[in-house]
Amino acid sequence: MNNPIYPGLILTNRYKIVKQLGHGGFGRTYLAEDNHRFQEPCVLKEFAPQVHGSYALQKSQELFEREAGVLYKLRHPQIPGFREMFRVKLDGEGYLFLVQDYVEGKTYRALLENRKRQGAFFREAEVTKFLLQILPV
Repeated sequence: MNNPIYPGLILTNRYKIVKQLGHGGFGRTYLAEDNHRFQEPCVLKEFAPQVHGSYALQKSQELFEREAGVLYKLRHPQIPGFREMFRVKLDGEGYLFLVQDYVEGKTYRALLENRKRQGAFFREAEVTKFLLQILPV
């Protein structure tokens, strides 16, 4: 896995990294500013899988590229829009990124953790409302 990218770095003379948002099995996500769109926020998903072996790496990359292809074709108000996919070399290391629109707000996980800290739970009506919002996707 490549080293994390730090705030302030500008990729392809376009995307300025603001901060890392998270990480998972396929890589890391970053909040960035798009210099070609008046510093509009966007999300860069870095392909950096936690796999071993060339076959697993190749399959992971195929899945990542397939995700990009699916996102490119999708047009749904509840799914962040696809902007582009690009490769870049940094300090001799190759990086692959997928760029999407940024949607501001809290994640479900953050909402749930906040409730747990307060010793509270979601009421049935809240869960129903949440499910009705995400089920159409």
